[in-house]
Amino acid sequence: MKKLKIGDIVSRSWDLAVKHWPIFVLVAVINSFASGMGVKVDPASYLEALNVSDIATQMALLSEAIQVNYIAALIGFLLSIYVAFVALNFYVNAARIGKPYESLSEVLKVDFNQLAIFFCVEVCYGLIVAIGTFLFIIPGIWLAVRLWYAPLLAATQGATFGEAIKGSWQITRGHFWELFLMGLTMIGISILGVCACFVGVFFAEVIIEFMLVVSFFILKSEDTPEDESVLDGADYVEVQ
Repeated sequence: MKKLKIGDIVSRSWDLAVKHWPIFVLVAVINSFASGMGVKVDPASYLEALNVSDIATQMALLSEAIQVNYIAALIGFLLSIYVAFVALNFYVNAARIGKPYESLSEVLKVDFNQLAIFFCVEVCYGLIVAIGTFLFIIPGIWLAVRLWYAPLLAATQGATFGEAIKGSWQITRGHFWELFLMGLTMIGISILGVCACFVGVFFAEVIIEFMLVVSFFILKSEDTPEDESVLDGADYVEVQ
């Protein structure tokens, strides 16, 4: 069984992020904009709500501080799913062939059947992790790690819904604590990104996404070393 070397994964992800940061920071900004569509927050009212101890009063103040246009929010959510789908393919291509995409026509060409599968996997992943977290937190963390790669499998490997769930479960078997440590490392990188002001947040997101891709190919190659479609051009994940 191969061992994930967190330092090596971070190093390789940093190199990829530095090389490709303009396109991926742009994608991250677009995704952030899409995710926030239809939601308006009054900072002063929000801070006031946080300083109130009474739950009922706090919820009333939050409802006033956060205004949601549900139609715009739904459009933003669907757009963010699309952007995430395209972005994952960009990350995999950048890591495997050295560039996010071959041509502009390739960017515009989307397999909507696979996009629908990715959408279902993303939604179910979020629900499963949320329910698991609600049940004393630990089950949520465990499920989040074991199903971590399901969306990536659905977006970039042509997996069906069942194959994405099963595939993530299979390749993460025996690697929970390594992946848990990698998750903590990602949180640390996010915090550093926040400390580095506005642009730093998005650059940190690029590093984190590359960490996901690099670690995925390391674990994938462990299960299917004979699959050239997985390993071809992916010398960056070679483990000594």
